[in-house]
Amino acid sequence: MTRQNKVPVNLAEFDGMDHTLALIPLWDMANHAFPDTANETRCVAETCYNATNEQLECSLTREVSDTASVPLFIVYGTRTDAEFLVHNGFVCPRNPHANVQKRFTLVPAIPLYKERAHLLELLGMPTTGTFSFGPAREPAAATTTTPISQELISLARVSSMTAKELDEYTAMEETQRQTLRTYQTLLPAELCARTERWLATVMKIMLLRYPTTIEQDEALLKTNRHHIRRLLIEYRLGEKQILRSWCTVREV
Repeated sequence: MTRQNKVPVNLAEFDGMDHTLALIPLWDMANHAFPDTANETRCVAETCYNATNEQLECSLTREVSDTASVPLFIVYGTRTDAEFLVHNGFVCPRNPHANVQKRFTLVPAIPLYKERAHLLELLGMPTTGTFSFGPAREPAAATTTTPISQELISLARVSSMTAKELDEYTAMEETQRQTLRTYQTLLPAELCARTERWLATVMKIMLLRYPTTIEQDEALLKTNRHHIRRLLIEYRLGEKQILRSWCTVREV
């Protein structure tokens, strides 16, 4: 963690946000962990700013005896595995904000390429680019975040459309057509199934491009490796597990 922690000040007196840089000893000594009661019992301290008292307050995610020798963890913030690796020097297991960025494109050789490219243009989406996605989950899962970027879900849906669907969505009113950009939206079951198959196929192809398999990486981590090599293997393994989640949840 950096010692240059941004701390809000004088919020009770100013309309705008005012900050100062401060040293918070707890933040410099504590390791990172996300609260995860389903998988572990580690005690995580969450910090918030009390504007009334103008002070930082820490609360624990579970009760701890004042005589118990229990290590405390803090949440470093909403970061991807790449950000944890670059800025903090480790790969975070079970990171709820894990995210992968890969290059995707609307293949020019695909049937009805011009029609698909035109529909993507109407949606304000590119036909090629580096798009982000996290671990796959069911669309009905209760969460405030989406596992896939608007660019990628739009490309997947448009790439999976029939000629009739392309005509329908191209002629559709703008507000209705924009639902194609949203992950959690009601669409015809047939289109959803084709979109899932498209994503699963693309993710499987990307998995095959790695020089090692998931099982081989897991075996490598059981051997004695230099700590930098181990970090890189852990990061690569995390990427592969995200890719595989789209293959296993959405079978071709």
